[in-house]
Amino acid sequence: MTVQIIAHRGFSSVRPENTFASFEHAINSGFNLIELDIHLSKDGVPVVMHDETVDRTSNGSGPIKSKTLDELKQLDVGSWFPKDSDIDFGIQRIPTLEEIISTFRSKAHVFIEIKSEEEDLLFKTRDIIKDYGLLKSNAGNLKIPGVSMISFNKEQLVRSKNIMPELMHGYLVIYSDLEDIQFCVSNSLDGYFPHIGTLSRDLIISANKNNISVGVWGAEKPEDLLPVKDLGLSGVTVDWPDRVEKLLKQTS
Repeated sequence: MTVQIIAHRGFSSVRPENTFASFEHAINSGFNLIELDIHLSKDGVPVVMHDETVDRTSNGSGPIKSKTLDELKQLDVGSWFPKDSDIDFGIQRIPTLEEIISTFRSKAHVFIEIKSEEEDLLFKTRDIIKDYGLLKSNAGNLKIPGVSMISFNKEQLVRSKNIMPELMHGYLVIYSDLEDIQFCVSNSLDGYFPHIGTLSRDLIISANKNNISVGVWGAEKPEDLLPVKDLGLSGVTVDWPDRVEKLLKQTS
């Protein structure tokens, strides 16, 4: 089985996460499965950022939901990241989901992680995906162009599945359990994404018997994938897709 490599928040080992620079570098490097995170701004615009606050990855502070899009667009989300002396990716602004979809829709399959809990986030996301012609079934395949929805939040994930049944959906967990597979089956979810530290062969066997693909996240270095790469994984979500691709080729 070929293990698909998903670029976590773009090519986030060498570019500031969840920025145009990061997604563009991933795609230009041949990694067209990209993952990003979404929240709602104060004025109801889905924006791409991982944390609930802007503190860690910008020159601002405070919750995303307390700021309008105009206020968020004033922030610099690139200068915190250590630059190689030969690389200048310029000032980076917080992207909106629509900006990412409109820019990369023909080049990538986008995994959208639902971070915040507003139901309106899902309807706004659906509208964007539909407007760009991506609200259609991929029939279990990571087609390009294409979109999949993922989340740790069970309630949001089930809502998203009901609102966007055309799309593939995956359940993210920190601590995996065989009961999670039943949750996926009961809610017609397509994927299961446990932390790499809790993965087991029994888990993958149970998932595969139910036509559920399994991908892992949370590797701290590429070599962490060596013990699990032959267990029947469908995908890995990583910060360094180039190094993982090289490792998988060398050990296949």
